[in-house]
Amino acid sequence: MAGERILVVDDAPDVLEALVIALNDSGFETQGASDGRAALRAFYEFQPQLVLLDLIMPTMSGLEVCRQVRAMSDVPVVFLSGIEDIDRKVEAFRAGGDDFIVKGGSFSELLARIEANLRRAVSSTPTQIIDRFQDGFLDINFVTSEVTANGIPVDLTPIEYRLLTELVNHIGSPVPPTDLLERVWGPDYETENLVKWHMSRLRKKLGDNDPMSKLIVTRRGFGYVYNSPAQSLGMNAA
Repeated sequence: MAGERILVVDDAPDVLEALVIALNDSGFETQGASDGRAALRAFYEFQPQLVLLDLIMPTMSGLEVCRQVRAMSDVPVVFLSGIEDIDRKVEAFRAGGDDFIVKGGSFSELLARIEANLRRAVSSTPTQIIDRFQDGFLDINFVTSEVTANGIPVDLTPIEYRLLTELVNHIGSPVPPTDLLERVWGPDYETENLVKWHMSRLRKKLGDNDPMSKLIVTRRGFGYVYNSPAQSLGMNAA
């Protein structure tokens, strides 16, 4: 399996350096990133075949990085954590992770897990990394998390950004509030009014005020749908 590209993300400099050196010595082409935003930039530029991702990081957690990676690609994401906790594992897998490894174990086990995930990825159909969504009105840069609506930059909170990307990733299909709660906030949240309130703020920021041309449509009993202008104009989203 030597030669595959691996992106290692960890905010501890000594851990990051040790992993990069060890993986390079094992024959992989490895690049490191010390925080979530650097990881997303490196993901697009380096285009790794596997991401080794620290779970707990400041500013942007590993869970958020994984969710944004999943918006671009289905490459394997292997989480690293200093704490073995079932709830953390559940969160990691629900965010889109493929494996979960506790720090401090043997490097040979880590290497075996990496190789197993790479083999599974090779056996599946590869997909092109998507770095941007554009439909003539909405423009989402998944690498920088920048959003513009009708050519105007939109300042979204992390929650609003996650809601929007969830809707765009399921374009044309209703996403139930329960699914949005779990994917955006986590499994411990059950109040659907939380989704309703944030969705209202998101609509206002997108200028979605015309009831005749709603961008985000509420289908009662089903969920929320992003109603792309491209659908009515016969355009294709990039």
